[in-house]
Amino acid sequence: MVVIAHPPEHLLAEIEAEKIDLGIELELDPELVEDSKCFDLNKFVLEKTETPAFKAVKIPCKGYGMIATRKLFPGDLILAEKPVFIVPDAIFEDVEQCEEFLEKEMNKLSSDERELVLSLTDRREVEKDDYYDPNPYCGIFYTNAMTYEDDAVLCPLMARANHSCRPNAEFISRPDLGEQHLVTNYVINKGEEITINYMSMAEEGSDTKETRQFYLRRDYGFQCTCKACTLQDQELLDDESIRETIKELQAAGTDKLDPAELESLISKAYHIQGKHSYILDLFQILYRSAPVGSYRMVEYAVNGFTIAVNLYGIGSKEAKEWKKQLDFQKSVNVLILLDENLPESHF
Repeated sequence: MVVIAHPPEHLLAEIEAEKIDLGIELELDPELVEDSKCFDLNKFVLEKTETPAFKAVKIPCKGYGMIATRKLFPGDLILAEKPVFIVPDAIFEDVEQCEEFLEKEMNKLSSDERELVLSLTDRREVEKDDYYDPNPYCGIFYTNAMTYEDDAVLCPLMARANHSCRPNAEFISRPDLGEQHLVTNYVINKGEEITINYMSMAEEGSDTKETRQFYLRRDYGFQCTCKACTLQDQELLDDESIRETIKELQAAGTDKLDPAELESLISKAYHIQGKHSYILDLFQILYRSAPVGSYRMVEYAVNGFTIAVNLYGIGSKEAKEWKKQLDFQKSVNVLILLDENLPESHF
């Protein structure tokens, strides 16, 4: 499914409007159609790593999903995948250009890679009278595309990660490595499904049940039945209350919140299993607002550095930036300590 914070609904609608009826009726044996889609998805997983962290499994009412093959902890890399397509934003916004671009790129793929791409879901509703689709690749791409800094990419294995409003993982762009990473945010037990949140934490992703479900039905075409969406009674009331508070704090503007309010927002984001990339952004705001050399500033730098390393890796630019901030705090504290221990001048 799509994991862009705001999927191109207008583009999917435009594709559907362009379908042409050629007046030719094709009859295919349902068994042949089913067999044509049956292939060993896990062979592609094994090509990525000898000891995969997950297995691709067909899940009722979801299609394929990722099931953890061992216990995973925050920061564990689940999958590193090179995108098969990288589509510049200018091309992404134009259906005809995008289809032409994708067709050329498809011709460069191996037969196995094409099979993997064509096995992905196309969320457009296909009518019985639709005999010809002039944009077959755009339908698949727009349904499964991921953000990649300013571009959009297709990672056909990572696209198998299903949605949850209480996810346990998230995808991270590493253009410096030419890869997209799927990273563990919260503990995932062996046999548990690996999930991500299709929505932005700053918007619908942290909202209440009614808003989330409306958004997912409208833009993704499914009714969410995740753990958060199936809470009952007091558990549901508690979850809704936390999310309402989150939306109130976000509405005030995160850059306008005082430290206590930001810390409260972070705590509540953790409670609903929010994306760690969003929480990292909040720690950056906290860090910048803290007095230089204060205990709080050091604490925020340590937290930010830890999350950055878990998400992006020790050699990433994000981790290096936080390391500089942490080292700066150490230097400041050393100077403060030296100043406190210097003998008083008698002059």
